[in-house]
Amino acid sequence: MRQERKNLFYTFLKIGITLLLLYLVFTKIPFTEIWETLKSVNIFYLLIGIVCFILSQWISADRLLVLFISSSFYISPKSNYKLYLIGMFYNFFIPGGIGGDAYKVFLLHKSFKWSTKKLTASLFVDRFMGLTAIGILILIYALIIPIFEGTNMIAGIILLLVLGITASYIFIQRLFPAFLSDYLKTLVQSITIQLLQCICILSLLASITEVESYSLYIFVFLISSVLSIFSFSGIGVREMIFYQASSMLQFDTVTAVSIGVLFSAITALVSLFGIIFHFKKANSYLKLRDPLH
Repeated sequence: MRQERKNLFYTFLKIGITLLLLYLVFTKIPFTEIWETLKSVNIFYLLIGIVCFILSQWISADRLLVLFISSSFYISPKSNYKLYLIGMFYNFFIPGGIGGDAYKVFLLHKSFKWSTKKLTASLFVDRFMGLTAIGILILIYALIIPIFEGTNMIAGIILLLVLGITASYIFIQRLFPAFLSDYLKTLVQSITIQLLQCICILSLLASITEVESYSLYIFVFLISSVLSIFSFSGIGVREMIFYQASSMLQFDTVTAVSIGVLFSAITALVSLFGIIFHFKKANSYLKLRDPLH
């Protein structure tokens, strides 16, 4: 009961942060300006952005499947994609209920009697590898944007990059050794996921305007991806980070916030497809695979 109250508290805290940040952003930038920008969107580039986002989620689901197999959870790839989609739906559209990751643990334990501890470990490592990839790309982008110029600064960033990857590897080696053999594969998958989402952001930019400093937008987007854990599905935090960065780095505020809004809208659109499985019984779409294949 205490844990349920704690989870409910954090859920409403995230929703509160989301609403507060959105209020702060849209009191500084009238939503009518954002809407005018969105109305002129180029559909071709928007579709490219949507495709890139969908591909990133497909690879993300595949990364989780790799970790499930490492734990001897032999769910079929097709079932895993469906489970991932309904997890997205829970994360985005049911903020007051069970989270997407917790729902996966609950459903798989209920359906196949798999260990909740091992399932939770798989999902934790999945998230951890995603954060590792974001950290790597943030440091790489820091090497190519003007605000971090200077020999000492570049040397420091490279050192942080090496230390970060090493620390990530040791963390998995010490605490989650069962997943160590898949470290490189899941790291490559994670970097690919983030690169696809960066291409999505570039496509969204191209759909509404022409800009020169593409790398700055990508850098800010990656920062917002890390901080998105503090709000409901990243909404609010993403827009606020883009707004604040536009003032600091001197790029167009309306464009920056519009990109955040578009990315949130795409996430909502893709997540909505999880409702297909929300009302179905788990045994109708969760199937096991042959461990030898």
